[in-house]
Amino acid sequence: MTAPRETRRSRLDQLRTATQSEHQAIESALGLGRADLTAARYRGLLLRFYGFYLPLEDDIRALGGWEAYGLDLAARSKTGLLRTDLLALAVDPSGVPLCLERPRCRTRAEAFGALYVLEGATLGGQILSRHLQQTLGLGPVNGARFFHGYGSRTGEMWQSFRKALLACPMSAGEEEVMALAAVETFRTLREWCGQGAEGERK
Repeated sequence: MTAPRETRRSRLDQLRTATQSEHQAIESALGLGRADLTAARYRGLLLRFYGFYLPLEDDIRALGGWEAYGLDLAARSKTGLLRTDLLALAVDPSGVPLCLERPRCRTRAEAFGALYVLEGATLGGQILSRHLQQTLGLGPVNGARFFHGYGSRTGEMWQSFRKALLACPMSAGEEEVMALAAVETFRTLREWCGQGAEGERK
């Protein structure tokens, strides 16, 4: 049964409110939008992203059953885009450290919380994509495919994800678990990138 409109709207409001401070914190910590972003810093962050996205996307996909919500996770995977960017920048992603202390997606609610962060990041990536072109001369074909995301289909893909998230049956307790998983995804990614980026700041 589809949840009432008020319930569906409050679910998104709950996620936005719960993640607001962590969302702001990670944008500040990563510094991808800074005018003084260096190529070394950018490459280092891409490696950390790769080490985070690869195992997390595997975890989410392993839960299975996403077709019932109209979600094709293969089409939404960002790991391949990160690998393409790293290779374009002459960086070998093989052997990159993987994030072992990542959020666990053992339930649908936890997985949707993590996906909310990953899919939402694609929206912000559109702004960063233009910034990377201006500051580093990087675009979809030479090292910034990840931030280009779905390109002209970004809005469409976000709306289809939003529809799936709102339609998934969840109790109030499960919605709380989902929000906590989203917060943890932001926090873990911020801390994970911070662990490996000190050298790239110099």
